[in-house]
Amino acid sequence: MFKYELKNDKYNILIPSLTLGTANFERLDNEENYMSFLDKYVELGGNCIDTARTYCSWLEDGENVSENVIGNWMEKRNNRNKIIISTKGGHPNHEDMTISRLSSSDLNHDLQNSLSCLKTDYIDIYFLHRDDENIPVSEIMPILNEFVESGKVHFIGASNWTTKRIQEANEYAEKHNLEPFRISQINYSLAHSSVNTFGDPTLVCMDTIEHKWYTKHQFPVMAFSPQAKGFFAKLAKGDAAKNLPEGQFTSTANLAKLAKVKELSRKTGQSPAVIPLGYLSSQPFFVSSVFAVSKLWQLEENMAAQDLQYDKKTIAFLENMI
Repeated sequence: MFKYELKNDKYNILIPSLTLGTANFERLDNEENYMSFLDKYVELGGNCIDTARTYCSWLEDGENVSENVIGNWMEKRNNRNKIIISTKGGHPNHEDMTISRLSSSDLNHDLQNSLSCLKTDYIDIYFLHRDDENIPVSEIMPILNEFVESGKVHFIGASNWTTKRIQEANEYAEKHNLEPFRISQINYSLAHSSVNTFGDPTLVCMDTIEHKWYTKHQFPVMAFSPQAKGFFAKLAKGDAAKNLPEGQFTSTANLAKLAKVKELSRKTGQSPAVIPLGYLSSQPFFVSSVFAVSKLWQLEENMAAQDLQYDKKTIAFLENMI
């Protein structure tokens, strides 16, 4: 599997090109099923698991489930030292997304709860789940630096932060000898999307400006919704767009890309679900696709992309450039 070395003065880890996302670990009574996903992912060569403090607090009895399942699994398998854990804190309360939670007390509360649920004394990558551009980076970066200095966090990342804000934060960190952001997590897939696609203005989606910055700085990305919530796989099978979780992906441009995915699938025998993952692994900067599954066979199918990369001509073909 393609990997990227994330390192600072104290730690280093190798992030794989495919990360298992757990936002759909919703019910504790389904724990054994979720653990089978985790087991199969590791069996097939994976070692990076992504979660968040807020998963799945929007559901009845869903709070803490994702992190609890992962913590219980690592305890049962005795494999914490072999697993990279990525989690996120500082998400606004779902009742009012306009009120940010990036204070020292909020972030310390989230971190301590994550450590407790995950049954660990450190987080490999700790992301701020959302940004608030009204808060100066000078107030945020010292808090995160304390997390790293304490050993409770090894690397910090920005989730749904613009590259402009990441650069501002890292310039401040460098000037004040603080730990910088070393990785970013945003929405990114072959399918074009924007905040309007999701109806959530607090998200950040890959666009031309962001892409140029990541390429210039060779800054690694963890891409969420890398398969556009099944857009290519489901429509390639003939499913109606109205049945998709995100029917908004059915723009003219994305339907044209769907045709290219189907054509490449016919030529190569690669699944339409796998091709978008290979597309992301072929970018000029490192991308780890954070994919989620609801069936074991989907995990096995997706992991077929762990060594998949395309040449520039194929990328241009998928992007409708040729």
